[in-house]
Amino acid sequence: MIEQDVIAHLIDVERLAYDLLLDAQAEADKRKALAKEKADQQYRAAYEKIISQMESHLAEGKLSCDKARDTELADFDSHLSAISKSQSSFASYLNSLYSGQ
Repeated sequence: MIEQDVIAHLIDVERLAYDLLLDAQAEADKRKALAKEKADQQYRAAYEKIISQMESHLAEGKLSCDKARDTELADFDSHLSAISKSQSSFASYLNSLYSGQ
């Protein structure tokens, strides 16, 4: 009878240990999930910040390129407008091409 009481007690202790293990595992899983969620939020925030900075940098670069292109186009247009047009020189040039002189 005493042996049965001892065995029953040991089984109860083993069940208690198993329950403690399950509780510890559940708590560990909960903590891991919270830590993962926090890490994901931090990652998302850092990612959004980097993307925002890159988009801002891209917009600034595009604006700079657009200004440079517009300035260069205006300079080229004014250069073309400043060239004097000589119909006689153009005609003699065309005649030289067609007559082979």
